[in-house]
Amino acid sequence: MKKTYTVSELSHALRSRIESDFGSIRVEGELSAVKTSAAGHYYLSMKEENCLIRCAWFRNRRSAHSIQPEVGMQVIVEGQISLYQPHGDLQLIIRDMQVSGEGALRLAFEKLKRRLDTEGLFDSDRKQPIPEIPKSIGLITSPTGAVLHDMMVTIKKRFPALRVILYPVTVQGERAPGEIVRMLETADRRSEVEVIVVARGGGSAEDLQAFNNEQVARSISNCSIPVISAVGHQVDISITDFVADYSAPTPTGAAEQLTIGGSRLREKIHNLSIRLSDLSRRYLEQKQQTLDYHTARLVRPDQRLKLWQQHHQHLAQRLIAKMQGEIELLRSRLNDSASMLRIHSPMSRVDLLHQKTEHFQGTLQQAMLRKLAESVRKVEQLQGSIKILGPDTTLDRGYAIVFNKHGKVITSPANIKTGEDLQIKVTKGQIRATAK
Repeated sequence: MKKTYTVSELSHALRSRIESDFGSIRVEGELSAVKTSAAGHYYLSMKEENCLIRCAWFRNRRSAHSIQPEVGMQVIVEGQISLYQPHGDLQLIIRDMQVSGEGALRLAFEKLKRRLDTEGLFDSDRKQPIPEIPKSIGLITSPTGAVLHDMMVTIKKRFPALRVILYPVTVQGERAPGEIVRMLETADRRSEVEVIVVARGGGSAEDLQAFNNEQVARSISNCSIPVISAVGHQVDISITDFVADYSAPTPTGAAEQLTIGGSRLREKIHNLSIRLSDLSRRYLEQKQQTLDYHTARLVRPDQRLKLWQQHHQHLAQRLIAKMQGEIELLRSRLNDSASMLRIHSPMSRVDLLHQKTEHFQGTLQQAMLRKLAESVRKVEQLQGSIKILGPDTTLDRGYAIVFNKHGKVITSPANIKTGEDLQIKVTKGQIRATAK
């Protein structure tokens, strides 16, 4: 027979088995919840996709150099897997915690972002306006990357008159921050462009580290020329996005932003050209019409006489037409009066009363027929209800009615005596029986 455990026994057994099987383990994951108790203990949750495990990092297991856990941090923890018996929860008792992989980069990113923000480098009142229609721009980017090609294609398509100066740099690696700083200082010193664009394509967090560099951020902040940050794809965020005067979602987006004024200017010039051409054409047409008008007025005497004759004929035709119209109006009024006379004559009123009488007779006859049909329908419904509620219908469903020898209906066994003759009525006839 299998052993029956109590809840406490099962809980102890599971805890002992788990702790003995796993021992000390290392687990990597993302912190999804961080809570601190009044005693200074951390209660955390680590997750990965659809999996989650609860953790506890007690105060006496931390040192002064231990990291400060935060939600979203990617960490590697070392500890002992155990069972928290009061709730029956599986939990990891943490002894040590370290930031892992991109989590370390993210932590450094957030620390630098907070420090620069505290210093005021991200304040909006420090940002310079971007010229609406710049005449020249500087590109700080790789001379061999696709970013330069894509931006130049966009610029030439939308505003080919824009002057572009390239300040070539390495956009990733150890040398990249220093080169970017030097080119920012060079462009600022030369003052040969109105806007500077710091650009590179997308990549991993490590690839974008040059644009999360403190010296690069401070050089952008100190630059007297407006700076646009165009780093990575739309989802990528870098320190340069916060400190720059404008943050573009992509390098191509920066090119579109810088040429939007030029593109509008080209469109405006095109529209003005069309409008000027249209105004010129309309002006010439108007002058031609004026010339034609004055030319037409310079006629010979015989032509003028002919025009007067045509004018007189036109007036005569209008007079005849007006007289004919007056005659037609009088004829119409006479016809209307004759019609009204016919309508109000005694014979017309007799005919109208005769028509109303026939209409009322037909309406009365239809109402009587509808009333008769309704009465017949109600009688049929009552007959159907009587048939349904009658005893024959009950007998048709297999029931029977029991009578004693006096013909009285028996409704209870208590009303029958042993040996009494009974008569049972069913749907197809009657049955004689004796009570026992």
